[in-house]
Amino acid sequence: MTVVIGWLVAVIDIAQFVPQARRALRLRTHPRALHGLSLWTWCVATGQAVLWVVYGFATDRLPIAIPNVVIAPLSALVLLLALRSRNGSRVRSRRGAERADAAAEQ
Repeated sequence: MTVVIGWLVAVIDIAQFVPQARRALRLRTHPRALHGLSLWTWCVATGQAVLWVVYGFATDRLPIAIPNVVIAPLSALVLLLALRSRNGSRVRSRRGAERADAAAEQ
């Protein structure tokens, strides 16, 4: 029973990160869309996921390791996109800006 609960928690754990990662990808060209994200939160989430991967594999607890193998890159992606949006390191095309503006309104 505890194994089933562990895998259920793993699915829920991944599910909580997917919506923000999808939104960050969709709005990555919008200059202010990601400014509301806390960089500190996503730094902690990325580091935490990496440490859970190490711990999970070191202790043979796959319900801990496997979801964090997915969560770590998702968290790092959101962090990277948030950093890029703050630094303005990406030059946007007019068409890309219009698409991002339309997506942000949804």
